[in-house]
Amino acid sequence: MPDDVHPGTSETAVPRSDAETSALLEAAQRDATLLADRLARRGRAASALDRASADVTAMRQRLADESADVARLESFSATRVWAALRGDRAERLDAERAEQQSAEYAVATAEARRRAAEAELAVAEQAIAALGDVAGRRQEAFVVREAWLSARGGPVAAELAEVAATVGRRRAEVVEIAEADAAAHQAGSALGAAADELRSASGWSTYDTFLGGDWIASMAKHQRLDQASDLVRAADAALAHLAVELGDVGERGVGPIGVEGLARTFDIWFDNVFSDWAVASHIKDAQDRVAEALSAVDHVRRRLAERREAVALDLTALARRREELLLA
Repeated sequence: MPDDVHPGTSETAVPRSDAETSALLEAAQRDATLLADRLARRGRAASALDRASADVTAMRQRLADESADVARLESFSATRVWAALRGDRAERLDAERAEQQSAEYAVATAEARRRAAEAELAVAEQAIAALGDVAGRRQEAFVVREAWLSARGGPVAAELAEVAATVGRRRAEVVEIAEADAAAHQAGSALGAAADELRSASGWSTYDTFLGGDWIASMAKHQRLDQASDLVRAADAALAHLAVELGDVGERGVGPIGVEGLARTFDIWFDNVFSDWAVASHIKDAQDRVAEALSAVDHVRRRLAERREAVALDLTALARRREELLLA
């Protein structure tokens, strides 16, 4: 072998026999089992450290309380004066000092237990680190075994190929669902902005129509209408983009409104306004359409979440089946 070729990096170093690939898998499975055990050990050590730390805090508080009792009896305080008058100061001071010493011992014991728990956690961490990249080696062993089985051909190789193809399709679906959900989020935001502006326009329209609004109210109303018109058109564009993304994931309908309907939901123009009543009616119609579209978008996002969950379950099942085939 040339000096610049290292084991594990050349094509000839890849195991080609059943025994070699099986040995790789067995070693990977062994390390995975060891890792699970050591992770569990680390979890127990971490819990023990949490309990030990809580004990240290509690014992230190007890020591602080006992030390305060001793200080009150030793100092010129009401507690000392009262004890002296009763004639039991020395006896009480001895008792408090004994309790203080007991608390000091309890603190020392708790701190020792915490140090032991810290050491145990460190050992567990070192044991995990010593295993190295278990997941990477396991995946590599699966890849080698899969390549060897595929080269042999047969039913197992055919099923592995089908599993791989299905995984590819599902992963592509994950990307498309994410893109559709992002488009739905954008459409929902655009619709929400349009709904807010229409609500404001409706208020000014009511004031102008029923409360005898002046020219300032009329200007404010028309300004709101212009802004609402722009926001509605932006929402319409967002819905059109959503329709395209939904088509990519095979979604033909979103509740009571179809994908094509979403793209044509809005054809709202605030031109040629002949009366305040007509404007108010137009605003109300626009609000209803926006609310309907918002409901449809919410339904879309729920559908996409269900699809995303279903694809995740499929990928988990496919990974499990691949392992079964490789470990058989």
